Amino acid sequence: MILMALLAALCLAWVVAPPALPEVAHRAGPRTKRSAATTLEVARMVEQLATVISSGASIRRAWDAVARSLPGGELSELARAAAAGADPRRAAPGPLRGSETISSLGAALTVCERTGAPTAGMLQGLADALRDLHDASLARRTAFAGPRSTARILLVLPLAGLGLGMLLGGDPLRLLLTSPGGNLLGVLGLVLTAAGWWWMRRLIHQADPPAGSHVDPSVVLELIAGALESGLPLARSVSAVAQALPAGPDALVLGRLATALEAGLPAALAAGDLPPQFAPLGQSAVLAESAGADLARVLRSAARDGRRGRARDAEARAAQLAVRLVLPTGITLLPAFVVLGIIPTVISLLGGTFALTSGGAAMT
Repeated sequence: MILMALLAALCLAWVVAPPALPEVAHRAGPRTKRSAATTLEVARMVEQLATVISSGASIRRAWDAVARSLPGGELSELARAAAAGADPRRAAPGPLRGSETISSLGAALTVCERTGAPTAGMLQGLADALRDLHDASLARRTAFAGPRSTARILLVLPLAGLGLGMLLGGDPLRLLLTSPGGNLLGVLGLVLTAAGWWWMRRLIHQADPPAGSHVDPSVVLELIAGALESGLPLARSVSAVAQALPAGPDALVLGRLATALEAGLPAALAAGDLPPQFAPLGQSAVLAESAGADLARVLRSAARDGRRGRARDAEARAAQLAVRLVLPTGITLLPAFVVLGIIPTVISLLGGTFALTSGGAAMT
């Protein structure tokens, strides 16, 4: 009984525990050594860097000034290392290394170095993009808070069945632990509960995958727009950005597009295999071929539209997840509730009734 009460208390604490807080602009208390800077904090640092550079300072002097202004932490360490000439992507301390924000910053600086694009303008555009991505991340976490909490509550159903049985006067836990038939029911209930946990975890992961280390596609469009504003043609701008990105599918796709455009293939044919996130780039290539449109403006507008649509996409995925969670609940968790709670309770209550009846008959 004591063990059951302890398990119930632990599960209740797990269910009612508040979810992990999303990234916020201000944090209470000092930052721990392992905590990573938020996207908004990186955006502020990038904006400060752009402001100093726009006043006429060199990139190293700007990094040094930013390092002096930042409080102690991973961003300050990053700025000091960059002021000494290190690549931010390699100089970033543990939690920041390989993150999406630092990969984006490193790619932006590399594009400026290779194309001659205005560094201040490129970094200011990146800061604005990171702010939009931060807002989209907050909206995504808010949208998925409900389904995640629902999944937590549903996973406690089997234990709730045991508690319900004890409240009704039965002893389902003793039956599950002491009798051979109860052992089989216990194993079956645990297997069903584990299957439900795995199924729900998989559904949540598919609907809300963790952030990777790649540069966001909208930021890629911003970088290409910045390279275009330096006077480069579209093919060379795409090639410069592809070389600045970390190795991966996006860099490969953009490299193929740049090669096809430089070889003189029609834009519609060269951009035919672009993934959906780079569809505006293919449309811009067709515009560049047919008219002298301002492609940088088109790409920046498409990038902003893509970031603004993140919140709506997250809400739609969260609503779909809430419906899909019904399936593992009905197939695994509800049967586990019956197997661990209802059936042992009924057996224990009937056994007690039979025992009282037999005892009364013997006395007669």
